Amino acid sequence: MANDLWRTPKEVFKYFNDQYSFECDVAASDDNHLCDYYFTEEIDALTYSWEIQLAPGLYVWCNPPYSKPLPWIEKAIAESQESGIGSVILLNCDMSTRWAKLLTKVSCEIIFITEGRIAFLDGEGKAIGGNNKSQMVIIIPPYVRAGEPVTRYLPLVDIMQGGAE
Repeated sequence: MANDLWRTPKEVFKYFNDQYSFECDVAASDDNHLCDYYFTEEIDALTYSWEIQLAPGLYVWCNPPYSKPLPWIEKAIAESQESGIGSVILLNCDMSTRWAKLLTKVSCEIIFITEGRIAFLDGEGKAIGGNNKSQMVIIIPPYVRAGEPVTRYLPLVDIMQGGAE
């Protein structure tokens, strides 16, 4: 899918990085990584153990391929529970999926982005118009446990302004 390659705008990344100090971008490429340390398709984050390079209590950033988010959610939950590595994951907002069902069974945070849609970037860093889906951000804390998620709503303008400062 074409949107599997869309880049996260730097303001969105910075807004959350200011809160979580990401150590790694786990779904990146040499051209679009947002952290100095990152996994590419060749160094597959879904099969590679994150704890080899990261310590418990740290967070990773993940803007996964939107055509297959389920394995990324499964991996983030497993790394949290087994290695104590937290994840912040940017996803299309769709609570009707199998991956969303997984999230409803753990004590994570689900942030619904309101009042706009993210203008993702193409390979040259230009905004792509016509995003027809809203987004959500999932915070899976280190050592996540079974439970219910906490939900909140965050206007896109607050994210963009906070990430621009």
